[in-house]
Amino acid sequence: MNKFKKMNKFVTITLLFFTIVTFSQTQEETLGWITRNSDGREQAYYNEEDGTLHLLAVRQAGNLLTTFVNEINPKDVKSISVKYGNDGWNSINLNFKSSGSTVEYYTVDKNFEIIGEVKNINQYGINISIESDRELIDSFKKAYIHLFKTIGIEVKDGNMF
Repeated sequence: MNKFKKMNKFVTITLLFFTIVTFSQTQEETLGWITRNSDGREQAYYNEEDGTLHLLAVRQAGNLLTTFVNEINPKDVKSISVKYGNDGWNSINLNFKSSGSTVEYYTVDKNFEIIGEVKNINQYGINISIESDRELIDSFKKAYIHLFKTIGIEVKDGNMF
């Protein structure tokens, strides 16, 4: 009887682990989800070579398409929180450690050529505004938390403390 319980426990743990691994999104799937669910307005790219996370905000004014890029060190992100707005625009906040982080900020054109100067700015967080309802913005928060997990960084849910 005792061997049966141990075997049953082993099988249960193995199935649970397999289920978690099998149904967890890859980094590429998570990045794709963020892009699709923001209608392409918010995108992210992780550069494994230098360890930077590129956060892209794509905006169109008339016929002009412009992309604003924030390059961050993902290791500097401490938590991710949501700020609910009243006008349909809600925000994801990537909160940096208490000393802040240097963010490289620049603009690129449709060919990803840098327009103007590259600025290095010390910031305490990044705000990502998305036109969405509360349910979707909460899903974005989960997606960003998962994205950091795929990079190997555990960040806290900033709305939980």
